Amino acid sequence: MQRFVKVISPFIIKRQTAHLQQYKTIFTKPANTDKVVFNTKETTSVVPEDRLFMHELLEKITENNNSLPPPVFTEKCCDFFKQLDKNSKKEFFKILSTEFNRVNAVKEAKEYISLGKSNVTQAEKNLLHYLDHIRQLPNGLKLLVDMRADLLNIMGSRDSPEYLEFASLEEDIRLKLKTYIIGFLKLERITWQKSSAELLEKICDYEAVHAVHDWKDIKRRLGPDRRVFAFFENNVPNEPLAFVHVALVPEISSSVQDILNEPLPTQNSINTEKFICAICYSITTQKGLGGINLGNYLIKQVVNNLKNEFTQLETFATLSPMPGFRKWLLHHAETDTKIQAELGPEWKTKLNRFNKQDQKQLKDPLMKLCSRYILSEKRIEKNALDPVANFHLRNGACAHQIHWQADTSEKGIQESFGIMINYNYILDRLESNRRLYLLDGTISKAGFLIT
Repeated sequence: MQRFVKVISPFIIKRQTAHLQQYKTIFTKPANTDKVVFNTKETTSVVPEDRLFMHELLEKITENNNSLPPPVFTEKCCDFFKQLDKNSKKEFFKILSTEFNRVNAVKEAKEYISLGKSNVTQAEKNLLHYLDHIRQLPNGLKLLVDMRADLLNIMGSRDSPEYLEFASLEEDIRLKLKTYIIGFLKLERITWQKSSAELLEKICDYEAVHAVHDWKDIKRRLGPDRRVFAFFENNVPNEPLAFVHVALVPEISSSVQDILNEPLPTQNSINTEKFICAICYSITTQKGLGGINLGNYLIKQVVNNLKNEFTQLETFATLSPMPGFRKWLLHHAETDTKIQAELGPEWKTKLNRFNKQDQKQLKDPLMKLCSRYILSEKRIEKNALDPVANFHLRNGACAHQIHWQADTSEKGIQESFGIMINYNYILDRLESNRRLYLLDGTISKAGFLIT
């Protein structure tokens, strides 16, 4: 249904009639009327040539004297943003991070001079007002999460020009998201019997570590000896923001295929007294929520829930991938003669081919180099180079044990030659381990083993 909204500025009406029809954006202006109609038709993705118009859209959401209904205008602007391609979104973010604030700063400064009012700092709040308006929409939190995911995709690696250009904007959005979420989360268990088909489909679609192949696969992951828990925000009950898969087993797991492919037991055949270890084998956080530490909060609450349900549990650990190991090794092996010597002759051919004979010859050197990668290779900030290792070590976990051929899937081979690691969450050591790691990068290696 089309909605009619009164336009404040005749200048904007003129600009809309001149440009919006060309771009097929979210507005049209009927003849002989002083009103603008929101166009419900799907728009095209273009690089906006008129940056000032995009700025005006944002300005209308945040200006105090705006007589437009804020939810209507904000929603349509969000629709406009979603239909932009990557380059167009980049232009949009440029306006948010630079021109939007700068133009308003001039406006506020003029008001300050003419009225003698100390509201010049309002320019600094424009972005935050814009985010607040989006948050107030029925699906506003999800819109902001997806917007930040788009921004992170545009920023790329830390050494890219886009990363430096948008770092401040990304931080503002991230901090705002954190205030919206922390304290308003609820933990729920996902089950085959009670969870909706829509929710189960999202769990399958969002899974970022071990892809879900079909409904039989997800049903197995929700079996009586498995648990899936997810964080939800109170106002978005069917949108899992972060979720974790847990296997309840007699001993620490050394193969993710054993977890994923084990036949589904019946409820009657399960002996819960044998559940000694809770193995977290997958944690997924929506990309737009990275850096907010939802996984940390999630793991802590899940551990508490499992302790209450199964009082005999003794060990809470992970079976984690090493997504950066192969890339690190191939890069350093090109110039490091010591690594070349450890890998032996024709190392490059063997690593690329990696057949059964190659695996037999390379097992010992790869496991040794993998230990170095996890325990010794650091970022500039003294934290572990591997992102998954950094996540768990920041939470206070110990590096416990690395396993050969723990993930024999194509993805596992491509990321880390199939090697995986357990991080052990020893509950009474978490805080001390965390403090030491954040202080100087010290990694707890209690009982560290290579198998």
